[in-house]
Amino acid sequence: MLAWVKKQSVSSWVAIGAAVLTFVAMIIYIANSTTGYMTGSKMDALPVVFSVISIVLLAALVATSGKLNHWVITVVMLAVVVLLSVSLAVMINARTDVAGDQWFIPGMATAEKGACLNGAIAAAVFYVISIIAVVVTAVTSKFEKI
Repeated sequence: MLAWVKKQSVSSWVAIGAAVLTFVAMIIYIANSTTGYMTGSKMDALPVVFSVISIVLLAALVATSGKLNHWVITVVMLAVVVLLSVSLAVMINARTDVAGDQWFIPGMATAEKGACLNGAIAAAVFYVISIIAVVVTAVTSKFEKI
C-alpha cells in the first residue's frame, strides 16, 4: 500500500481530490434538493447519476495508474468534465427561480429561500472547483511517477 502511495504523481492526487469534491457537491445537492424550501419539489436525479459516473471514471483512471493509452485518458477526462458541467448546469437551472425571488423581486425574499440559495451556491462552488481540478489533471495526465 505504501509503495502505491509513493508511486502516485500529483495528477493522481488531484484526480482523487476532484472525486472527493464531486462527492461533496453531490451530497450538498441532495441535501439542498430534499430539505427546506425544495422539500415538496421533485429532485432531478441527473446530477447525482452524472456525479457518480464521474467519480467512478476518476477512480478507474487512478486505479489503472497510467497503464492506459494517452488518448483514452484524454477522452475519459473530457467525459468527466462534460458530465460535471451538465450536473452543474442542471442544478443551476433548477435554482434560478429561487435566485430570482431572493435577489430581484422585492417582497419575495424569505429566509427559507435564502438558505436554499446558499446551499445551491455551495454545491455550485464545489462542482466548479472539481471541474477545475479535472482540467488540471487532464493537462498534466501523468498518473504515475517514473
